[in-house]
Amino acid sequence: MTEPGLPDVPCQEFVELVTEYLDGALTNDIVARIDAHLGECPGCRRVLAQWGEVIRVTGRLTETEVDHLDPDTRSELMTAFRRRQSS
Repeated sequence: MTEPGLPDVPCQEFVELVTEYLDGALTNDIVARIDAHLGECPGCRRVLAQWGEVIRVTGRLTETEVDHLDPDTRSELMTAFRRRQSS
C-alpha cells in the first residue's frame, strides 16, 4: 500500500520512467511515488536492478569493444537504444 495521499505508480509507468529515475531527472513528487511503489513491488525492483546492471556493464565498454560486438548483439542494442530515443 502506498503512503496516504500518494497515488500509486502503475508498473508500466515505472518501466517507462526507469531511466529518468536512475538519471535523477524526475520531479520529487514522481520520485516519491516511485519509491513508494518500489517498496511494495518486487517485479519493479527486479526491473530497477536489471537496468542498474545494464548501466554498470555498458558503462565499462570501450568504443573498440562496441565495434567488435557480434552483429546480432549490436543490432539488438541499437534497436533498444533507438526505441528508447523515439519514445
